Amino acid sequence: MSDYDPRRPGSMLPEFLRREVLAAPGQQHVAFVGDTFELVGFAEDQSLARLESILAWHPETFLALKSCAASGVQLHFVCGNHDVELARPSVAARLSALLSPGEPSQVRVHPWFLHVPHVLVAEHGHQHHALHRMPEVLRTAVNGTDELDLPPLAAWNAHPSRSRLSRAGAVARACLASERAERRIREPAYDELLQTESLRLALDGVAVRDLARLSRFRTVSALPVAATRMVLSAAGRRGAGGEAPAAAGRFARTLEAHGSGVAWYVSGHTHRALESGLEACPTRYINTGTWCSDVRGRGPDQSDRRAFPYAVVDVARDGTTSGGLRYWRPDGG
Repeated sequence: MSDYDPRRPGSMLPEFLRREVLAAPGQQHVAFVGDTFELVGFAEDQSLARLESILAWHPETFLALKSCAASGVQLHFVCGNHDVELARPSVAARLSALLSPGEPSQVRVHPWFLHVPHVLVAEHGHQHHALHRMPEVLRTAVNGTDELDLPPLAAWNAHPSRSRLSRAGAVARACLASERAERRIREPAYDELLQTESLRLALDGVAVRDLARLSRFRTVSALPVAATRMVLSAAGRRGAGGEAPAAAGRFARTLEAHGSGVAWYVSGHTHRALESGLEACPTRYINTGTWCSDVRGRGPDQSDRRAFPYAVVDVARDGTTSGGLRYWRPDGG
């Protein structure tokens, strides 16, 4: 959240929390759907130091989040590909201690996805993007990425000063490592982590296992996609992304098949703010987009720097839900 960004997200977020969250009545939950902090590639001590540095650099946001937690607002941080180290037990504990020292349980970190039974699931979305996918994502909640290989795109970006040939070799090795990781998540050792996660998520163990295997990495399909993206990027072009990704539909239908269907599926990875239906199921899709200037898609935030997308889901006493994608403007427009 740099205020060098013309949208000034570092100043907008605390204002949003004060006006829309702290001023609202009733029990509330606020979920950040990944890439909230830039922690990628850091070891444990570095992650802890950087987390504290980020919050210290943004004192207004820090104080607004603390005020939310102190007022009884439940804060949820879903890990994305840029802040996967947040899932480390020590880093998650430090975040809780910083934002809610009196009641650390008011701050929760979700290494994979947030699940509210029959209401919503919220995940960053990178697990369905082959170049960012970490098949063994639950291991990050044990010891971060210490024993995990980099995903292909992270391997490409890890050493930008090296030659293209060297970086291409790193990508090839990362692809092989991802293929091996996909096989490991089908072994008993990882199944134990899935069973533990199923209890935390309040989901059937078989459903959690099926979701873990939903978007398998395959080199033969990932590399052509990567090549296409690189060509488009070199030409200064990006897809508009006017439809919900197919993976969101698969995710929602998998839950429905296990008797755990939800009304809403929320993600953010593509930076394209969007609300739409999903094929062959009643779940509504929301992508919360981004508050920085890396805006994609066709929403009003594309041309209006003062439009900040977010999702609202209200749950009535009888369990019915309402809500959708909204745009907050600091001038109230």
